[in-house]
Amino acid sequence: MKDINNLLSQVNIISNKNSEILDATGGRFNMFKICGVNHYENTHSGIIAEFLNPNGSHGLKYVMLECFLETLGDFYSIENFNYQRVRVHTEHSTEEGRIDILLEDNQNKAIVIENKIYAIDQPEQLKRYNRYAQTYKNGYQIFYLTLDGDPASEQSCGNILYQPISYRDDIIKWLEKCVACASRHPLVRETIIQYINHLRQLTNQDMDTKNKNEITKVLSNVENLRAAKIISQNYPETYNYLAQEHFNPGMIEFAKQKGLEYHYERSDEQYVRFHLTNQDWDGKCWIGFTFEAHRCHYGICNNPNTCKIDNPTRVKIHEILNDIGVKSRKESNWWPFYAHFDNLSIDVWETDIIKSNIFLNDCKQKIEKLLIAINAIEIEMANHQPKIETAVNQSLNN
Repeated sequence: MKDINNLLSQVNIISNKNSEILDATGGRFNMFKICGVNHYENTHSGIIAEFLNPNGSHGLKYVMLECFLETLGDFYSIENFNYQRVRVHTEHSTEEGRIDILLEDNQNKAIVIENKIYAIDQPEQLKRYNRYAQTYKNGYQIFYLTLDGDPASEQSCGNILYQPISYRDDIIKWLEKCVACASRHPLVRETIIQYINHLRQLTNQDMDTKNKNEITKVLSNVENLRAAKIISQNYPETYNYLAQEHFNPGMIEFAKQKGLEYHYERSDEQYVRFHLTNQDWDGKCWIGFTFEAHRCHYGICNNPNTCKIDNPTRVKIHEILNDIGVKSRKESNWWPFYAHFDNLSIDVWETDIIKSNIFLNDCKQKIEKLLIAINAIEIEMANHQPKIETAVNQSLNN
């Protein structure tokens, strides 16, 4: 235990030093994070496409696109792609779906970039894009962009040829080259730097290189290595302990007040996973808070193998939630309605869970709105006639 405390003390000193540097230099200030860019693939696609566009507002013409192709190096396989004569599209609509980023040169060659920063693969998605890309007779290449360079799922790609690339390495390396190229365009340069810093935060790389090296040196001591191994083995379980101490009691009490049963599943640095049931919902649905494909989401769940909620009911659920201000509407077979919300972090655990009930209260508000939709649907189904508007008004008045 003494070795563990000593190691934690040394690492904490270096971490605090890094925080002081960020505070002194304004390194924490980032408009991309402030504007909520974190989790929206379309927004990231728009930013990247603008940088790649020779006709973009940055004024650097094709320089950043040239840097992009150079950065990919051996990954890049199209011969003589004319980066000086390129059209760049985002959310490009085809009969096979919408392509996140599409680059076409004037020689019937194309680059397709599928951006999956957090989203889940759609069935046969890369297969469909590959079929479309085959219309470019002189060559094409598909890049699959994720935070860490993860491969696409088998059901998405099958045996087609594509190249995984990452924000963590490839995009950040490319943008670092662009910073040098934009030295005479200060506004563009500073914007690129802020976006790099934003991506480093998303990929947990925002520690100063010097401080990283200091931590590596501290860990190189064999006794510290043993202590670090023990810490790493117990790190995940720590979040279960924190949830049990600071979140579960309040949620259990709230569930009782609403006539619900609270079922805690597990926690990690980025999420608290749980679901809520009611005897009247048995075999029909439940409320879930979960974490999949690097993203937190919550909503109304059902098992499509036992009692699938039909499409008209799904539509009504979305209409009700839209009327009470829940705008981010999505669905899948298991989730007649779900919406994303921000992942947790160590800082959020400290400020919003351990030291306050901000996260608990946010979850309560989300559950209240889901209950309005569920109760309204139950009333209509019980009476076999449209009662949605009345039920919503009654729930809101209560």
